[in-house]
Amino acid sequence: MGEKAVPTLRRRRVKRSCPSCGPEPGGQEKKGRGNPISVQLFPPELVEHIISFLPVRDVIALGQTCHYFHEVCDAEGVWRRICRRLSPRLREQGSGVRPWKRAAILNYTKGLYFQAFGGRRRCLSKSVAPLLAHGYRRFLPTKDHVFILDYVGTLFFLKNALVSSTLGQIQWKRACRYVVLCRGAKDFASDPRCDTVYRKYLYVLATREQPGVVGTTSSRACDCVEVYLQSSGQRVFKMTFHHSMSFKQIVLVGQETQRALLLLTEEGKIYSLVVNETQLDQPRSYTVQLALRKVSRCLPHLRVTCMASNQSSTLYITDQGGVYFEVHTPGVYRDLFGTLQAFDPLDQQMPLALSLPAKILFCALGYNHLGLVDEFGRIFMQGNNRYGQLGTGDKMDRGEPTQVPLCACSLCSTRECLYMLSSHDIEHYPAYRDLPASRVVGSPEPSLGTGAPQDPGGAARACEEYLSQIHSCPTLQDRMEKMKEIVGWMPLMAAQKDFFWEALDMLQRAAGSVGPGPSTPES
Repeated sequence: MGEKAVPTLRRRRVKRSCPSCGPEPGGQEKKGRGNPISVQLFPPELVEHIISFLPVRDVIALGQTCHYFHEVCDAEGVWRRICRRLSPRLREQGSGVRPWKRAAILNYTKGLYFQAFGGRRRCLSKSVAPLLAHGYRRFLPTKDHVFILDYVGTLFFLKNALVSSTLGQIQWKRACRYVVLCRGAKDFASDPRCDTVYRKYLYVLATREQPGVVGTTSSRACDCVEVYLQSSGQRVFKMTFHHSMSFKQIVLVGQETQRALLLLTEEGKIYSLVVNETQLDQPRSYTVQLALRKVSRCLPHLRVTCMASNQSSTLYITDQGGVYFEVHTPGVYRDLFGTLQAFDPLDQQMPLALSLPAKILFCALGYNHLGLVDEFGRIFMQGNNRYGQLGTGDKMDRGEPTQVPLCACSLCSTRECLYMLSSHDIEHYPAYRDLPASRVVGSPEPSLGTGAPQDPGGAARACEEYLSQIHSCPTLQDRMEKMKEIVGWMPLMAAQKDFFWEALDMLQRAAGSVGPGPSTPES
């Protein structure tokens, strides 16, 4: 059906303007070309079927041309066909408000890239991608493998087959394979140090069906932590929690003999337990004690949404965008804040609040530096910058969050490589919002902690510049086009931009019907 319809559609002269915008200016057709037809005359199912054969980037571009194509290209029927073409083995369309569009974009944008440190050339390479993975949610490189968690809870491990090419570059061996480690996984973690040699075990937070009361056939889902050997994927340890406890994230902190597992509940509380990692491979069974972490015990009103950790520190982000920090060693505290003031060696779990004027959404934590992402999508770094690891362009330490240029959506570095993960989730976009106009066009903020006043006249100066550009246009038509361009620049909501563009089109058509007239700067 689609193969016959496409040539027919190309032979006809199709009307390009949006159906709501009326006829094109100067609508008299040239002789011999026939009458134009509107795309709206085609059945919607046929248009959706034809559009579904386009590449994803072309579907997105077509949906930005007018309101009609925006509605057609945003239809779930189009994205269902695209998703089945991209991932024919995918049986579940995922979750969310737009499940098929979300699933298609997740699988279209997924990829894991790496760049080896050292050498003369900086070559960006791509790893082997598991075809069965439903997008990439998280990844972690270890000594022998790279582990990837997708959006349906399947945890894969890829053989870390980095080899040297004839040109001396590091590349991924094409013949390596991937294996499914487990299913039903929520999160996973390993030794928080960047050296992959220490990552001997992989801790997986998962949900498993447990048998019910003896004598019955009922079962219930319980959360558990399973420990696997990263080298072989063999499970060596498992701990199961009560069915009333539901967790969503796990991080590790501390040494091997006193490894602390921090577990974040769905309600925003943090529990911890301590295990001796050197005895996990011994065939024994023992009970571990689950205790409420001090940040949740002393500050019960806080609802933590995510956390990050390294060997000696932990970072918490609340649902209100606040950041609380645990620093367990004086050296790391000095690198992060430039002073030992307020550091208490006798109470290392006491959380310290960072003073931030913007809401923080995501975080990352290195050995002696940290990264924050705020609600406007800006990235801020703080801590030791001896090797330029903060990305500020110099080697000066920062004792407070400092804004740096944008980077990839997820980064992870080891001693050998820098890994970059890509997998766009359309449900994460509403978490961000546009910067106020005064912050967009005003002077950039050097720091979140300085409290420097923003430029209150930035928006006014921008509007004056826009008026100057419109005034310099020679004709009314040029002024209309310049105004449409300026509306696209301004930090407005999508509905507001559509309103201004529609109003400008109406004024443009009204001016065209009157006829061309003299255009002067005073008019």
